Amino acid sequence: MRDRGKNYRKYWIVIILVILATGAMATMVLAQTVQEVRVKWNAYIAAPAPQVEIGKEQPSNIFTLLERRSAPGLLPRQRNPELSSDQIVVIALDTQGKEIDWQIIPDPRILRAEFPGPTGELRGEVLHHAETELLITLPNDPSVKELRLYHPHWTGTAFILDLLGTIPLP
Repeated sequence: MRDRGKNYRKYWIVIILVILATGAMATMVLAQTVQEVRVKWNAYIAAPAPQVEIGKEQPSNIFTLLERRSAPGLLPRQRNPELSSDQIVVIALDTQGKEIDWQIIPDPRILRAEFPGPTGELRGEVLHHAETELLITLPNDPSVKELRLYHPHWTGTAFILDLLGTIPLP
């Protein structure tokens, strides 16, 4: 009989320890912070319309830092990141040019449009927004001083990263 009582106590102690450990881990996750950087991107300064056909206008790629702030949360991570031409590669660097973080994000310029052609059949077209915004989530590391944005393009055998611009961070 006494052994049964000891086993129940051990069982409840283990349960309480698991609950406490889980709560501590949840608190640690909630206490993590990231920094969010909001950037205005004027992709085509002299564009005659809010959307432009790709290749018809000369890109200007002017980036303006709108906001940099700390926020609670975790860094987004992709399980198997793969380059494509409808994405942007963001690399965060410190003052010495050392890479702190990198990520692949969707290209916010892209607008896919479908409309009826002269014969009534649907036609698809990919346009670019002339002006857009980026929201980039980075590690909450004060040593991050610059962001470099690249656009991948396929050569037929490999992707090449074309530098779109740099964004200095205060």
